[in-house]
Amino acid sequence: MNKEKALRNVRLYAIFWMLKEPLFWGPVLIIFIQMASKMSLSEVYLMESACIVTAILLQVPTGALADLIGRKKTMMIGSGLLILMMLMFSCATTKWEMWLANIVAFAGYTFLSGADSALLYDSLRFLGRESEHRNLLGKMSGYRFVLVAVCALVCGWVSEINIRWPLYLCLPPLAINFLLLFFLTEPPYAGNKKYNSSGHFSLMKASVLFVANHKKVKWAIGFIVLVSVAGKLWFFSYNPYFQLVGLSLTKFGYIFCALNLVAAVSSYSTQKIHDRLGDVGSIIVILACLFVPILIMGTAVAPWAAWLVITQNFVRGYFDPFMTDFLNQYLDSENRATVLSVKSAVSELAQLIALLAFGGLLAVWSLPVCLQILGMTVLIGGAWLVFTYFRLFKEAKSVS
Repeated sequence: MNKEKALRNVRLYAIFWMLKEPLFWGPVLIIFIQMASKMSLSEVYLMESACIVTAILLQVPTGALADLIGRKKTMMIGSGLLILMMLMFSCATTKWEMWLANIVAFAGYTFLSGADSALLYDSLRFLGRESEHRNLLGKMSGYRFVLVAVCALVCGWVSEINIRWPLYLCLPPLAINFLLLFFLTEPPYAGNKKYNSSGHFSLMKASVLFVANHKKVKWAIGFIVLVSVAGKLWFFSYNPYFQLVGLSLTKFGYIFCALNLVAAVSSYSTQKIHDRLGDVGSIIVILACLFVPILIMGTAVAPWAAWLVITQNFVRGYFDPFMTDFLNQYLDSENRATVLSVKSAVSELAQLIALLAFGGLLAVWSLPVCLQILGMTVLIGGAWLVFTYFRLFKEAKSVS
């Protein structure tokens, strides 16, 4: 690898980041699943939680595989599986077809998870520019959210004609992204080892032990878990909440456009926001942007309250660049993708438990009541994390 190829990696990664997930289906995903397969909302939560088992089982092995054979190869497998997933969703008409497509989706994401972030970080490290990682990732995500915002408007319009059309529109960008991966070059910190099963297992074991014994990494993963679980549960409530307050599918598109524009601004401005808030301020603002609007939506059920999902999308834009950089500072290149996959596996295990619990609550209580419970859970869990942050990082600074 040389400087020119490393720079090309960074440029191509920006395009990859924009196209790596389906662009058009977000505003109507849950409604599509319910309409096409006749699933209840509780069944959708059950399906999601059950399929997460696939991700939990594959996260660490696929992350270790990326560290052993190269991030580019595993990213290509993941992108190929996402194309297959979208084809399956587009044609699905029964519950079991939805389940199968969802399993393939989670498998695809596990091959991408960790490998993509590791490839970018190590390419920047080769150039001596790893300090730019947070700012660069924030700007990349910002451009993606603008694209998703435009696609959300298109989704709202075309779904009024045929709710399957947004899924068909997702296929060309995913195909383009798969072809783009052929032009990436493996950084020198990965892909230089021959695969063997014992080495694969040893790397997984060492990475799990690394996380278990690293207090700051454990705290970061705990914070990521809380935010990602709350975000997942809240996101799945968007469509049914919009229906509950009487919004049309076209308005779904308008709201998703607005929330993605907010995410674009917060993501693009990651460095400026962090310079102003710092780590502590960022953590408190992120938590407040979750539990406050969730509690309000659960208490005041009205069309205007639906717009409060915009606050989560400030978090959505800012959180990933902020926490990805925060966590990467404590990792080594040799096991970076594996440890990031351990983080994802822990997060997905928590999501599995939370989705099962939330689905069970929905079978007993109304959606607004369940949102109130979710908001209080985030408030209590967030308060504990803020307290432990001050204690842990004060100790870390005094030791250094």
